[in-house]
Amino acid sequence: MKKAMYLFLLFPFLIFSQSNSTTTSNQESVSAKQLNTNAGVKINSIQNQFSNASIVEYQNQAINTIKDFYNYINLYHSSEITNELKVEVDKSIQNLFLTNSIQLKNVFDSTEKPISLNEFLSKCKKQSVVVSVSNFNQSKTISDSFFTFQYTIQVTLNSTTTSHTLTQKVYFFPSEKQFGATKKNVWQLKLGEF
Repeated sequence: MKKAMYLFLLFPFLIFSQSNSTTTSNQESVSAKQLNTNAGVKINSIQNQFSNASIVEYQNQAINTIKDFYNYINLYHSSEITNELKVEVDKSIQNLFLTNSIQLKNVFDSTEKPISLNEFLSKCKKQSVVVSVSNFNQSKTISDSFFTFQYTIQVTLNSTTTSHTLTQKVYFFPSEKQFGATKKNVWQLKLGEF
């Protein structure tokens, strides 16, 4: 019952995120140049553009985006999930990340070699993986293009639980969006490597 309620609560978000998501090619077109400047707005002006309270709020949103990623991972093994919904979960997860080529820590075995986001998702779908996240610590210094967070995940895989301390980047950058005939720079949060 709890899983059904969870799916019910997340389904509108999945539909909304799908309708508002950009294409994979648009995500992958975010380059280092765009992270440094976009439409004349310099990234290193984050602290000049926003108050400390606003920056803290963006950092809180970044933490929630990281938590959303793990909540989506846990949806893969819900008894109520259909193949169509798995495809929507894949798209929603990919929309959270800066690019699909981001390298992630392989939490499935003891190798230190990172794996791609798509390989990470494939392993999560094939195996019975449950992830919980806790103990967020955010870096006190703000980079020109990202926030850095350290947190702990508990990964339960085939009845075995391991703990991993991860450091993850969440990119924060302006991009030009079109609203009807009006173009406006909006600031985005996208997950990066861990």
